[in-house]
Amino acid sequence: MNSAASPIFVDISSHLAWFTAYAAEKTAQEKGDASPMDLKLQHTLNVLENARRIVEGENFDTYTARLCLLAALYHDVGRFEQYLRYHTFRDRESCNHGQMGVRILKAQGCLNGESPKTRKLVMAAVGMHNRFALPAQTQPLIARITNVVRDADKLDILRIMDEHLSGPAPYNPTVVLQQPDDPTIASEAVLRAVFEHRVAAYAALRCVNDFRLLLGTWFFDLHFATCRRKFLHDGYADNLLRRMPDSVPQAAARDHLLTLLDTAKKDAQITALR
Repeated sequence: MNSAASPIFVDISSHLAWFTAYAAEKTAQEKGDASPMDLKLQHTLNVLENARRIVEGENFDTYTARLCLLAALYHDVGRFEQYLRYHTFRDRESCNHGQMGVRILKAQGCLNGESPKTRKLVMAAVGMHNRFALPAQTQPLIARITNVVRDADKLDILRIMDEHLSGPAPYNPTVVLQQPDDPTIASEAVLRAVFEHRVAAYAALRCVNDFRLLLGTWFFDLHFATCRRKFLHDGYADNLLRRMPDSVPQAAARDHLLTLLDTAKKDAQITALR
């Protein structure tokens, strides 16, 4: 995406091996539908690749890049235990998966081979990556690491949601956080967020079409130029928004977002892939 990007060689292969083994172990314990856990494993690998694109595209130093890649790899480690216990990915109805991840990292000791400073920074990012917004007083390096994870996470969630909601199969309630697919309702809070150019909150969702709008508002919360270019180039948000019919109460907000994204593409001289 960025012609000025330089490859950064950071070896976290031992961590990747531990994580994939841990995910396989937890998935094997699920007696029912384990497909959401399989999805989380693939999601993690994609987030790791997105994080690598970011640190290379933004020319991070090697140490900061390592911190970002470790945090990206472990950001959802708590999801597997969360699903085993509660069979949902909705934190409000189960547990804070970021904090669950920190507890797992401490209990498993998988960061013990890293320096105390590295362990502290990575666990801070894992624990905060799922907050609606980072505290204003967050240490700059922790904020940078966490924002890499948050941006990389958003980019792959867009892919997942586009594939899921644009496919022929009925949607999986777990993937859409148990939101009803009701074309007659809308969240006023989500609509306001769109027109005020700010990120909508998960807590404000009332239906799947609200979720589509929320995903589009993520463009307002990307922290790196590399991510903004990829967001526009991938076209997942466009697809999600354009598949909403004109008859839904979210139509005006949808059109507003699409106009903003089209303008951003022109400004960046990017043609969306169709």
